[in-house]
Amino acid sequence: MRDGNGHERRAHGGLALDSHTRRSDAPIPYLHLTGLLRPGRRVDLCVSRTKSEDMTSHSAESPRRLLTLGRVDRVRVQVGFRASPDDRPYQQFLLDLPVPEADSARQSDAFDERQALATLEPVLYAGGGAPRHYSLHQHRWRTSWGVSSGALDIGLLVTTGTRTTAAISEASHDSVTRAFHDLMEVAGQPQPTPTSRDAAILRARREAATAYGVDPDAMSLYAEEHHAAENSWTVRLCTTLGDVYEVVVGIVDGYSGSVRVRHEQRLEVSDSIGSE
Repeated sequence: MRDGNGHERRAHGGLALDSHTRRSDAPIPYLHLTGLLRPGRRVDLCVSRTKSEDMTSHSAESPRRLLTLGRVDRVRVQVGFRASPDDRPYQQFLLDLPVPEADSARQSDAFDERQALATLEPVLYAGGGAPRHYSLHQHRWRTSWGVSSGALDIGLLVTTGTRTTAAISEASHDSVTRAFHDLMEVAGQPQPTPTSRDAAILRARREAATAYGVDPDAMSLYAEEHHAAENSWTVRLCTTLGDVYEVVVGIVDGYSGSVRVRHEQRLEVSDSIGSE
């Protein structure tokens, strides 16, 4: 059918598409964040603007926009593995990474979520030939104050199946550490600095609390081990309910912002008095 201006219009899924509408059949990445697109297809709608709208927008725009997400100053990634969608993750990996200032204006937005997702995608194939089921969320936020104002949070939960073996766990560990290393290369390798005992324990408490929703003050130090050659620490924390979390700080090149948290079986709570 034709509209009042003589343009041909076609009905498509409840939307009227004119002859200037651009359609693309290019495939979309395996990891995508919207459920509104049909797999393998994308429709871009280009709505023409009237001259009066253009004049209004130009007069309303200020030279410097206040509401903007800006550049990414910090990237935080959390990757967890679980036996089934209803289970708690048995291990999680966390990366807290600052993004240095760009060298030029052209590189000011060089790091974005598309790069991060492309880097994480091989994690889905860890320990198997076919991609595993997953859930994914991404959150971009910015504040108008503070040193690190623009942040990108990405959370990925991978379902490995009820028959998760030690080999699958090891493959998952290797795939995540490689992905984290690649993300550090993209964002800019942080300067390696020695991690003190107090800093490692503080980081372990914080990341265990983040990964499993535990009160950090409710966890006591159960054991610790320093790996000086790798600049990493293994810290075991125990809750009052007997849950044990093994935390390794510095899993990627000794960088303290790269952490693995593993939830272990509960400790048996024994009666200190004993039986008579």
